[in-house]
Amino acid sequence: MKLKKILAVLLAAVCVMSSLVLSSGAVSITSGKNALLKTFTNSVASNGYDYLAFSPKKGDNDTQKYPLMVWLHGMKSGQKPGSQLRLYGFSNWASDEYQARFVQGGCYLLAPRACNATNNWDSTLASNLKKIIDEYLERNKENIDTSRIYIGGYSTGGVMVWTMLSRYPGFFAAGLPLASITQPATLELENLRDTSVWIMCCDIDNYVGGRTTAARETFNYLKSITHRKSGIRMTNMTEAVLANGKKKTETKNGQTVVASDAEHYVWEAVTYDMHMTDRVTPYLYATTVDGNGLTINFDDPEQGVISWLCQQSNEESSENQSSGFFARIAAFFKKLFSFFLALFK
Repeated sequence: MKLKKILAVLLAAVCVMSSLVLSSGAVSITSGKNALLKTFTNSVASNGYDYLAFSPKKGDNDTQKYPLMVWLHGMKSGQKPGSQLRLYGFSNWASDEYQARFVQGGCYLLAPRACNATNNWDSTLASNLKKIIDEYLERNKENIDTSRIYIGGYSTGGVMVWTMLSRYPGFFAAGLPLASITQPATLELENLRDTSVWIMCCDIDNYVGGRTTAARETFNYLKSITHRKSGIRMTNMTEAVLANGKKKTETKNGQTVVASDAEHYVWEAVTYDMHMTDRVTPYLYATTVDGNGLTINFDDPEQGVISWLCQQSNEESSENQSSGFFARIAAFFKKLFSFFLALFK
């Protein structure tokens, strides 16, 4: 009887702690893309560029400082409001499971749309993109940790990541250029000595082709100049698959065939945080190394891009460290709760 009372108290405490971890607007990743997209709000910046944004804020009295992740779509993926996320799986990061992985208990997500003639990010839009970010920071200044601003992008969005990192050194704590069509010049990389960067590319990408060699050269140069060797990573894929293990397909002459850009879908590795759709199996055909030459494995389902981002900051503060401590305690109770549920099934 005494044991049952103890278990009941533990379960009650776990339920309370678990509720503190979940974002007010987050839903489970198993709810699907449409449900996750509904957690984003659409807004328009003063320069006319619209964007989708997710807030981890837990009520008006929440004073926690959260990181901000900026996501940039690929070529022609910004044709209309909402398409910059609907065509990708980045909305998974708004799920309660992935939000809880951030040591602060959540992360702001910002997905601007390139509202130009080609719906495509390029260097001429850098000042417009910075304005969108700055206005969003001002609007949420009470809850965004400006030492933890991250930026990631796919294809031409990856090129734009390099542009923003080099043009605004010290503003972003980390960048994720995924299948970037081009690589930055050496002079631009000189500005990134104190910025963490994770490069991802596929060796047989038809869009990038032999330029994956240039990506390796970029990685090697960053390793030689960086002050953050453990913060520099590169993922090489021998082939790219969707997170369900299948190739992207398209219809040609009435037949379903592997799409010509299938190997360009490097962003799929990030969709489930370097894992497959089961969220347990490490993403296939990928090898990741860091600036120290260490191979990074993802056998732990909760180790991936998010855990790497949580280690990247432009300023360590006691506030961030304490918030991370309490978030980890809450995460522990969530796991304990899951254990008891499984035990009594």
